[in-house]
Amino acid sequence: MAGRYSILPLVGFFILVFAFFSFTATRFASATNIENLLSGFSFVAMLAVGQAFPILLRGIDLSVGAIVAVVGMIVFDLSLIFGVPGWLILPVALLAGAAAGALNGVLVVYVRLQPFIATLATLAAYRGLVYSISGRQLVPELSTTPLRDPWIIGLETYFDVGRFLGISSIVKLPWIPLSFVALLALVAVLQLVLSATRFGRDLFAVGGNLEGARLAGINVARVTVAAYAISGACAALAALFLVARLTTATEALGIGAELTAIAAAVVGGVSLQGGVGTVVGPAIGAFLLGVILLGLTLLGVSQFVQQIMTGVILLAAISYDRLLALRVRRAGPSL
Repeated sequence: MAGRYSILPLVGFFILVFAFFSFTATRFASATNIENLLSGFSFVAMLAVGQAFPILLRGIDLSVGAIVAVVGMIVFDLSLIFGVPGWLILPVALLAGAAAGALNGVLVVYVRLQPFIATLATLAAYRGLVYSISGRQLVPELSTTPLRDPWIIGLETYFDVGRFLGISSIVKLPWIPLSFVALLALVAVLQLVLSATRFGRDLFAVGGNLEGARLAGINVARVTVAAYAISGACAALAALFLVARLTTATEALGIGAELTAIAAAVVGGVSLQGGVGTVVGPAIGAFLLGVILLGLTLLGVSQFVQQIMTGVILLAAISYDRLLALRVRRAGPSL
């Protein structure tokens, strides 16, 4: 079913929205604003890409924002309290995120909780864990101490595209943040996993027909746990770039990020009915939301209206997804 979804309409809509704000909002198409868009929404795109995997299984992961906070605080503690070198912190952080995500999968598979309930529970648990391990609470004087490890803060790096192409004296091009480069690599790897590996085929099979996949001999439990582990690992990657950008970690890190990630994934064409979608779509969906929010900000629209717009966009995407599902059901298996 993966092949039935095309991202071309989404790309076309993205171009139209970008063009609209370029003509109506002053400085929207400036190099500085594009830099802000790339750096500010690359981490959202990472979360959305990870969120695609549980949704492809007809699940959901409400805990990704809390995982961001847990991983951020782990980085903070290991670096400032225990003095662990950054080159070691980075893989530990990714493993911690993957483990937190895998726990969600275990609760869904072996405890037989609904994904919404399981991840809602871990959202609360992980938020509590953040406060219990918070270095800012345990060692108050560290609350104003920035992270200085070059391996960590080095993630907040920008590349001068104009200089690289030798045209910086002719035209000002936006600088590309390392987070966006990492996002492109993440999308490329995970899209390859979805489209060219047995795990990807099994994932679509389980999401499309759980009982049929089980009868076909697919290890549904392993696929489910792996999908949630990937979601957690993507949240951890997003946390690393957020911490590098802020040079610290707070207990409130990632609050509300799960809703934005879900919105971006659904807008990007990942069906809530399971078994349909890509990882490219959620990344584009995240930047589409970013374009809309930044454009509205430059037009002077209040933040409250922007939140309403985000909700309206999510409702529209869900309604469209539901409409497509009904059409497929009425058309029957001939499609």
